[in-house]
Amino acid sequence: MGLKVRIIPCLDVDASRVVKGTNFKNLRDAGDPVELAALYDREGADEIVFYDITASHERRETSSALARAAAEEVFVPYTIGGGVRTADDMRAMLRAGADKVSVNSAAVQNPGLIDAGAERFGAQCVVLSVDVKRKEGGRGWEVYLNGGRLNTGMDAVGWLAEGEKRGGRGVRPQQHGRRRDGERL
Repeated sequence: MGLKVRIIPCLDVDASRVVKGTNFKNLRDAGDPVELAALYDREGADEIVFYDITASHERRETSSALARAAAEEVFVPYTIGGGVRTADDMRAMLRAGADKVSVNSAAVQNPGLIDAGAERFGAQCVVLSVDVKRKEGGRGWEVYLNGGRLNTGMDAVGWLAEGEKRGGRGVRPQQHGRRRDGERL
């Protein structure tokens, strides 16, 4: 028996709009996030992910208004992330209607955030998202912060394993940079 394929669209959000670009540059408007998520829901998506792709870089919080609006229109589980820095930020997203909260840059800077979220809300609510790029020379992967803008020098596989031990579930590596055919993390 094989694994069940799950369809999980990830919507990159900036200034309350879904955007498309390459490595978070040259962004083009792609529509209203709630309308697109509702469309994916109607078309059979298993789950939806909203990433506020500039919140960490711009040092601002993700608006819980998106989580509230999605709760009115989207009837599959959804995750929201970007700019989540504290367990109270997680709480705000969950209270607004999100099923899960994704942490990334703040978790690298404060790994205890994963522990705190898992302890307070349950591990099923904490998703560890990690921006990764292939190391110079092509051997291994490194963790980046702020949407792939800042190299931490951390080994990505090691960080993913630590994040899972701390309570991060639904780990989502996000690859940045050039990709070769057939390349996998």
